[in-house]
Amino acid sequence: MKLGIISDVHSNYEALKAVLRELNREGVNRIINAGDNVGYSAFPNECIELFKAEGIEGVMGNYDEAVAFSKPVCGCGYKGEEVAHIGHLSLVWTQENVNDETREYLSELSKHLEFESPAGKVLAMHGGLEDLTQWITEKNEDLLKEIALKKGARLVVLGHTHKPFVKEIDGTMFVNPGAVGRPFDGDPRASFAIVEISDTIHVRIRRVEYAVEKNIQALINAGLPAEIGAMLRNGSSSHIA
Repeated sequence: MKLGIISDVHSNYEALKAVLRELNREGVNRIINAGDNVGYSAFPNECIELFKAEGIEGVMGNYDEAVAFSKPVCGCGYKGEEVAHIGHLSLVWTQENVNDETREYLSELSKHLEFESPAGKVLAMHGGLEDLTQWITEKNEDLLKEIALKKGARLVVLGHTHKPFVKEIDGTMFVNPGAVGRPFDGDPRASFAIVEISDTIHVRIRRVEYAVEKNIQALINAGLPAEIGAMLRNGSSSHIA
């Protein structure tokens, strides 16, 4: 079994298309999406249409939940008032510009996805088991162990942090593929993962360049904050260098 793992597309249609081209070249059997499909770029509806067309399976992210149910905040944990203001403008724009089909798709996403693989159970989620906004990194070993034990998983897929990692603990592989559409690790290229499963699990984090300036111009033309462009160019959670 060969899985493509994506997360945090955030309405970035150009990045999503570039990643899907790479996954097609890799010949993956199945694509799993760890959520936060919308926000920050101008193509929420187009991204959801592409998920549907490609049969991509996904879970709900905190941003998806905020858009689907018209919540006033997304629980994004912004660093500073100016970044929070940009985030608020993005949320309002997205809530006003998703169509009924996109809103329905987001509202019907589950918070967990589980299935069996040749190596054992695969679990995908956005943040934590109970909290979509829970920030889990490779340093949270006790929490990762607890998740694996509670769900009996051999492979756990996470999103939300926008930073990729791969870590094996007590026979369970944990993977965050990073962000397709809004990386935070200083690398502006779209990030994703390839997971090959037999009786063992092998993970590769991949990066691919995409038409970032085309995406930036489109979001500015659509009325989203221009500062988002600096975030995308820098691969950062802030527009301030």
